[in-house]
Amino acid sequence: RPAAEFECDSWFNVPDGQRGKADAVSLAALRGKVVVVTFWGGFDTTQRGIAALDLMNTLNELYAASGDVAVIGIHDSGNTNEEVMEYLKDRRVAFVTGKDRETRTFSNYNIFAIPQTVLIDKKGILRYYDVDGRLLELVKSLRREASD
Repeated sequence: RPAAEFECDSWFNVPDGQRGKADAVSLAALRGKVVVVTFWGGFDTTQRGIAALDLMNTLNELYAASGDVAVIGIHDSGNTNEEVMEYLKDRRVAFVTGKDRETRTFSNYNIFAIPQTVLIDKKGILRYYDVDGRLLELVKSLRREASD
Protein backbone atom coordinates (compact mmCIF):
# COMPACT_ATOMS: atom_id res chain seq x y z
CA ARG A 1 0.00 0.00 0.00
CA PRO A 2 1.16 3.57 -0.49
CA ALA A 3 3.01 4.85 2.55
CA ALA A 4 1.18 7.42 4.67
CA GLU A 5 2.58 10.94 4.72
CA PHE A 6 4.52 11.95 7.81
CA GLU A 7 2.56 14.23 10.15
CA CYS A 8 5.12 15.93 12.36
CA ASP A 9 5.02 19.18 14.29
CA SER A 10 8.75 19.81 13.93
CA TRP A 11 11.78 18.42 12.13
CA PHE A 12 15.34 18.22 13.38
CA ASN A 13 18.70 17.57 11.66
CA VAL A 14 17.44 19.21 8.47
CA PRO A 15 19.01 22.14 6.56
CA ASP A 16 18.79 25.45 8.45
CA GLY A 17 15.99 26.86 6.30
CA GLN A 18 13.78 23.84 7.07
CA ARG A 19 14.50 23.49 10.79
CA GLY A 20 11.36 23.44 12.92
CA LYS A 21 8.94 23.48 9.98
CA ALA A 22 6.11 20.97 10.06
CA ASP A 23 6.43 20.33 6.30
CA ALA A 24 10.24 20.12 6.12
CA VAL A 25 10.16 16.47 5.03
CA SER A 26 7.62 14.80 2.75
CA LEU A 27 7.30 11.48 0.98
CA ALA A 28 6.75 13.32 -2.29
CA ALA A 29 10.18 14.93 -1.94
CA LEU A 30 11.70 11.54 -1.11
CA ARG A 31 10.26 9.82 -4.20
CA GLY A 32 13.00 7.87 -5.99
CA LYS A 33 14.72 6.99 -2.71
CA VAL A 34 14.50 3.99 -0.42
CA VAL A 35 13.18 5.45 2.84
CA VAL A 36 14.15 3.81 6.13
CA VAL A 37 11.80 5.06 8.86
CA THR A 38 12.43 4.34 12.52
CA PHE A 39 9.79 5.13 15.11
CA TRP A 40 11.33 5.81 18.49
CA GLY A 41 11.13 7.72 21.75
CA GLY A 42 13.88 9.26 23.81
CA PHE A 43 12.55 7.64 26.97
CA ASP A 44 13.49 4.23 25.53
CA THR A 45 16.87 3.51 27.09
CA THR A 46 16.70 -0.23 26.55
CA GLN A 47 19.56 -1.97 24.80
CA ARG A 48 17.28 -2.64 21.82
CA GLY A 49 16.24 1.02 21.61
CA ILE A 50 19.79 2.32 21.73
CA ALA A 51 20.97 -0.29 19.23
CA ALA A 52 18.21 0.75 16.80
CA LEU A 53 19.38 4.38 16.89
CA ASP A 54 23.01 3.31 16.46
CA LEU A 55 22.02 1.23 13.43
CA MET A 56 20.11 4.15 11.90
CA ASN A 57 23.11 6.45 12.44
CA THR A 58 25.32 3.87 10.72
CA LEU A 59 22.93 3.51 7.78
CA ASN A 60 22.66 7.29 7.49
CA GLU A 61 26.45 7.58 7.33
CA LEU A 62 26.82 4.61 4.98
CA TYR A 63 24.32 5.89 2.43
CA ALA A 64 24.79 9.66 2.81
CA ALA A 65 26.69 9.97 -0.46
CA SER A 66 24.52 7.52 -2.43
CA GLY A 67 21.58 9.88 -2.90
CA ASP A 68 19.08 7.03 -3.11
CA VAL A 69 18.52 6.18 0.56
CA ALA A 70 16.93 8.44 3.18
CA VAL A 71 17.02 7.61 6.87
CA ILE A 72 14.18 9.23 8.81
CA GLY A 73 13.29 9.06 12.48
CA ILE A 74 9.84 9.73 13.88
CA HIS A 75 9.96 10.55 17.58
CA ASP A 76 6.83 10.03 19.63
CA SER A 77 4.69 13.07 20.41
CA GLY A 78 5.01 12.98 24.19
CA ASN A 79 7.92 15.42 24.49
CA THR A 80 8.61 19.08 23.85
CA ASN A 81 10.90 20.14 21.01
CA GLU A 82 13.57 21.01 23.56
CA GLU A 83 13.39 17.53 25.07
CA VAL A 84 13.62 15.91 21.63
CA MET A 85 16.67 18.06 20.82
CA GLU A 86 18.29 16.87 24.06
CA TYR A 87 17.59 13.22 23.16
CA LEU A 88 19.11 13.79 19.71
CA LYS A 89 22.20 15.35 21.25
CA ASP A 90 22.60 12.76 24.03
CA ARG A 91 22.24 9.83 21.63
CA ARG A 92 24.26 11.51 18.86
CA VAL A 93 21.41 11.09 16.38
CA ALA A 94 22.55 12.52 13.04
CA PHE A 95 19.65 11.51 10.81
CA VAL A 96 16.58 13.63 10.05
CA THR A 97 13.98 13.25 12.79
CA GLY A 98 10.43 14.54 13.12
CA LYS A 99 8.35 14.86 16.26
CA ASP A 100 5.02 13.19 15.64
CA ARG A 101 1.90 15.33 15.72
CA GLU A 102 -0.49 13.87 18.32
CA THR A 103 0.54 10.27 17.48
CA ARG A 104 -0.82 10.66 13.93
CA THR A 105 2.17 9.18 12.11
CA PHE A 106 2.49 6.38 14.67
CA SER A 107 -1.22 5.59 14.14
CA ASN A 108 -1.03 5.80 10.35
CA TYR A 109 1.75 3.20 10.41
CA ASN A 110 0.13 1.06 13.14
CA ILE A 111 3.06 1.49 15.51
CA PHE A 112 2.29 0.13 18.97
CA ALA A 113 5.79 -0.55 20.28
CA ILE A 114 9.16 1.09 19.76
CA PRO A 115 11.63 0.97 18.26
CA GLN A 116 10.00 -0.07 15.00
CA THR A 117 11.55 0.33 11.56
CA VAL A 118 9.68 0.21 8.26
CA LEU A 119 10.89 0.42 4.67
CA ILE A 120 9.32 2.42 1.86
CA ASP A 121 10.40 1.72 -1.70
CA LYS A 122 11.38 4.24 -4.36
CA LYS A 123 7.78 4.46 -5.57
CA GLY A 124 6.46 5.41 -2.14
CA ILE A 125 5.02 1.99 -1.32
CA LEU A 126 5.31 0.66 2.24
CA ARG A 127 7.13 -2.61 1.56
CA TYR A 128 8.44 -3.97 4.84
CA TYR A 129 7.07 -3.61 8.32
CA ASP A 130 9.22 -6.11 10.18
CA VAL A 131 12.89 -5.69 9.32
CA ASP A 132 14.66 -6.97 12.45
CA GLY A 133 17.85 -8.81 11.55
CA ARG A 134 17.58 -8.18 7.82
CA LEU A 135 17.45 -4.41 7.39
CA LEU A 136 20.65 -4.01 5.39
CA GLU A 137 19.73 -6.89 3.08
CA LEU A 138 16.28 -5.37 2.42
CA VAL A 139 17.68 -1.89 1.78
CA LYS A 140 20.15 -3.34 -0.74
CA SER A 141 17.33 -5.21 -2.47
CA LEU A 142 15.11 -2.13 -2.71
CA ARG A 143 18.00 -0.02 -4.02
CA ARG A 144 18.31 -2.39 -6.99
CA GLU A 145 14.67 -1.89 -7.99
CA ALA A 146 13.72 0.71 -10.58
CA SER A 147 12.00 3.86 -9.34
CA ASP A 148 9.57 4.43 -12.21
